[in-house]
Amino acid sequence: MGNESSQLSGLEIEEKAIEITDFWCHYQATINDSCRYFSLKSDGSVSVFKGEAAVGPLWAISTPLEKFSNNLLKYRHPCIVRYVSAWQQRSTLHLATEYVQPLSHVLRSQTPLQRCIGLNNILRALVFLHEQAGMSHNNVSVSAVYVTGDGQWKLGGLQYLCPVSELTSAYLKHARIHRYDKAVDPNEDSYEITTKVDQYGFAALVDDVYKDSKDDEVPHLKEFRKYCRDILQHQNPANRPNLSEVLVHNFFNHEFITIYKFLNFLPLKTEEERCQFFSNISDNLKCYDEETVAKQLSGLLLSRLTMLDQTAQKDVIPFILKPRNDRLTNGEIPGFFSLGVFKEHIKPRLMQLFGVRDSQIRMLLLKHFSKFVHVFSHDELSQHILPELLLGIKDIDDNLVSSTLICLSELVPILGANTVIGGKRSKFFTDGRPNSKSKSILPTVSQIPDCSVYIPPKSLRDLPCSEDIYVNDNNELTAFEKTLTLNERPSPVGGESLDEITATERSVKKIDSEEDWSDWDNSRQLTTIVTPAILDDIIKEDHIHRDVIDDNLTQIFNADPKITDINIISDSRSILLQKAAIEAKKNIVDISELDIKNQKYDNSKKSGDEFDFFADMTPVIEKPTIVNIGQDNNTPHVSSKLNFVPDESVDENEGWGEGWND
Repeated sequence: MGNESSQLSGLEIEEKAIEITDFWCHYQATINDSCRYFSLKSDGSVSVFKGEAAVGPLWAISTPLEKFSNNLLKYRHPCIVRYVSAWQQRSTLHLATEYVQPLSHVLRSQTPLQRCIGLNNILRALVFLHEQAGMSHNNVSVSAVYVTGDGQWKLGGLQYLCPVSELTSAYLKHARIHRYDKAVDPNEDSYEITTKVDQYGFAALVDDVYKDSKDDEVPHLKEFRKYCRDILQHQNPANRPNLSEVLVHNFFNHEFITIYKFLNFLPLKTEEERCQFFSNISDNLKCYDEETVAKQLSGLLLSRLTMLDQTAQKDVIPFILKPRNDRLTNGEIPGFFSLGVFKEHIKPRLMQLFGVRDSQIRMLLLKHFSKFVHVFSHDELSQHILPELLLGIKDIDDNLVSSTLICLSELVPILGANTVIGGKRSKFFTDGRPNSKSKSILPTVSQIPDCSVYIPPKSLRDLPCSEDIYVNDNNELTAFEKTLTLNERPSPVGGESLDEITATERSVKKIDSEEDWSDWDNSRQLTTIVTPAILDDIIKEDHIHRDVIDDNLTQIFNADPKITDINIISDSRSILLQKAAIEAKKNIVDISELDIKNQKYDNSKKSGDEFDFFADMTPVIEKPTIVNIGQDNNTPHVSSKLNFVPDESVDENEGWGEGWND
């Protein structure tokens, strides 16, 4: 049976047993570092049976768990519990099987249709043992039936299994102490034929399974229960039929179980039979409960043979891989399963299918990926689905890579680009859309105090404008003032200060706009008295002719003789600067005169007190002190770079490059 070294690597067994019998304790376990054994949830769940030695004539050679383990290893069938491994640890034998639960734990949650399919599975396993293996089970009961993670019933309890040729009354008598009393015929010891034990036990199983059910919950249930009592438990074992004949009863051949059988035996069907079956299966399944269909048929509907069938890919797979949505657009294919049932039964199988290395299966999943991607959680997408998709982009099949990239784009809004593509990213593109001005210029109705009073609309002159507007109280405008109003942009001369003046002018005018800042510090607003000294400063700073200023001040004093302290605000100063700019503009004949290289300066007009900004930038070249050393007149003159004497007549500024006056 092996030793301690044969224990599964990474096996973790739960401390609490889920079932305790006369022969073993049943535990649930998980294989962490192995991908060979998968439960429905793909978490490596398995079942572990721990058994001790038992006392009895049947267990002299081997313990009950050893017989159970040997029979599971020897007799393999889809409806028999699957063997995984077995090992001995000290005096305890360990048997690992696929993940199963005792039927007694889940029988109450099983629907009548599920129980019908489960009994069909047990019957098929018994037929296999009788006709193919030539063995008799001898312990058919609820305790010998297990349910897998996907709801399939499987036969266990093979510790009493023996060849039909060795089945005697003495053997049954020794085993009776631990067999199910209801499944034992009271007159079993007096019968000469002992090969019909399993028929009696199967009839008892049917009665236990449907003891709380109504006869109309499953087609032909009432007549099948009567058939079991009268035929399978007949007092004369010779009148009991073979179990293969029970499979043809109407109870195991109604529409739902027919669909189940067809999917199970799909490889044996012809192309015409499969085409007709998959064309009509969607309409047939709508007659049954969706949860029952999901538990019993989802594994078969998403099997490899079904997904590779051309008709199934067109008429069944889109119907299964999409959760039902009550709001459908025209031409949209409706889903069969609701979102809750889809997450519980279909999602675990999809996670298993993404681990299948078959290009056809993967392409089919990628085709319908957008329909079911939202049912996965964030962790499931990042830890299970995304690694499988990233593996697909490395394949040599261009179609597979192209479809995978499309599916990866579906994950970007969910997981983020950093998770999907990884690596460092930078911003290479900017938003080039123009800025939208959402603020309204005109006041809203809520801002008007009394809506019943008519308020005339503002003129264009009252609205804020990006250009400066100069107002003259006189009705007649001079040609010079018209020229000021029509300027599109500041002139080159004096344009540097116009930005500051415009900002100050707006704050003084107090334009009724939402964009004005009431708390702005108008520190540049002047409120001094006009004095000759101030006029001289303005003339010196802005280079404005005194006659222009005198004319402007004369007009101001003549307008109101009472003014003695005039506040010189930015309005007057901006007009003066505009006038000076236009005067300077008129004097410019050629635009090339603005070039600093072409400007001419009259050094004679320089004022003595004008500040020279380049004074400290003039290079100072000190002349070296020359010391004459006496030389012998007879010594010949030797030319050397060390006896160089500069010529005082040479200009010291020569050689600095291009002249300023060129």
